[in-house]
Amino acid sequence: MNQPHPFLTPRQRAREVAFQFLYGLNSDRLTPDGAGQIEADFEKHAAHFQTPAESFEFAQRLVRTTATCMPAIDEMIAKHAQNWRLDRIGDVEKAFLRMGVAELLYFKDVPASVTLNEVVELSKLFGEAETPAFLNGILDPVSREPQAQTGKIASE
Repeated sequence: MNQPHPFLTPRQRAREVAFQFLYGLNSDRLTPDGAGQIEADFEKHAAHFQTPAESFEFAQRLVRTTATCMPAIDEMIAKHAQNWRLDRIGDVEKAFLRMGVAELLYFKDVPASVTLNEVVELSKLFGEAETPAFLNGILDPVSREPQAQTGKIASE
């Protein structure tokens, strides 16, 4: 998809671009060691999709945080994905979960309710009919974790 969805706010557009990039990555590249190459690849991706400047920085933060904090993010997903192993979760859902958990745990400037709503709404464009409920079932309890509520770690 080369054209952005109409009527998206800058942060919604940022999440869309970040999701598309994260979905396209092989998860073994999402490590702190591969972060430099991932950032360079993301810049190319964002340019290809003509990402507006007001969306680029937030999207870049999402990608960088997701890539560098992957072990903690996957641990949090595994904790709340009852009866689901991470390797059995679909790639679309996994990309949304990783991005959502990164935002919930590490972005002090975004309320959890906004993250939950935005990730679930965006998943309606890219996922299956069950995807929004599945994501909400995992992200909602993550949003109630102490680190997500009061002890957020700065993402920068």
